[in-house]
Amino acid sequence: MIETAYFATGCFWGAERRFWQMAGVTETAVGYMGGSAASPTYEQVCTGSTGHAEMVKVVFDNQTVSYRRLLEEFLTMHDPTSLNRQGGDVGSQYRSAIYFTNDNQREAIESGMKLYGAALAAAGHGAIVSEVLPAEGMTFWPAEEYHQRYLEKNPKGYDCHSQTGVPFPSHEWSDSPIGGSYRVQIDEDALRSRVDPLSFEVLRRAATEAPFVGEYTDSETVGVYTCKACDAELFTSEAKFHSGCGWPSFYQPKSGDAVELIEDRSLAPRVRTEVRCAACGSHLGHVFEGEGYDVPTDQRWCINSVSLTLKAK
Repeated sequence: MIETAYFATGCFWGAERRFWQMAGVTETAVGYMGGSAASPTYEQVCTGSTGHAEMVKVVFDNQTVSYRRLLEEFLTMHDPTSLNRQGGDVGSQYRSAIYFTNDNQREAIESGMKLYGAALAAAGHGAIVSEVLPAEGMTFWPAEEYHQRYLEKNPKGYDCHSQTGVPFPSHEWSDSPIGGSYRVQIDEDALRSRVDPLSFEVLRRAATEAPFVGEYTDSETVGVYTCKACDAELFTSEAKFHSGCGWPSFYQPKSGDAVELIEDRSLAPRVRTEVRCAACGSHLGHVFEGEGYDVPTDQRWCINSVSLTLKAK
């Protein structure tokens, strides 16, 4: 399902690039929001007199990237404890702000800011001062064309973001794939350097690859499927079947202790069962029951190809 989100983190150039690089984001635009003047220009907004903030509009597929993941990126890409300032940019137009478009987003903001606020306080930072308002009734005024994807046009252009250096404690969030006491501790920097960006986002940020494009969707090669993050054995080719859903499907894992099941409310009110690697906590996919497939367990373990490595016999 396609959703829209709005984030302000100071100068909008660097923020837009961070968002357009994320798997699941289908469209971005920069503009002005939260002020009183109609059709404001960049020059007008820069005076600070219109009340607008430099805003990034993010359109995303919530089945590929959750709003919570976008919120993590928003909170950690800038300093949300800085009032009307980011880096060398000063003024209300550079304020930290987030405008939500539905109740699920609002609830995520409330819980996410509480969690990140506690992490900031523990690190000696001040309180979060981000403006949080409903987007309903507001107008997003697109910025001038030369601002759109500015850092794509000008790769060495200015990026104002001044981060706190405090990572988001995502292991404490229910839809995060990272948490608990696992046998294998994943060094995320090392993992990021050895796998492609989509694999990292799926494994450690619970993203979802597009259907019908995965390497193992229709594979019939005999072997064992292992976790791409830690190499633990997860599924066998004997339990693989063609479900037609667009992702590799298995009717059972290799063993009962190979995987971990977590309640996933990221698409609330819909509740799903997330599948993680029991060894390292990396996200694999979801398991569904009672769909009528002619398999021994009546289960479909719907797993992302990019979370797996097939070791052929």
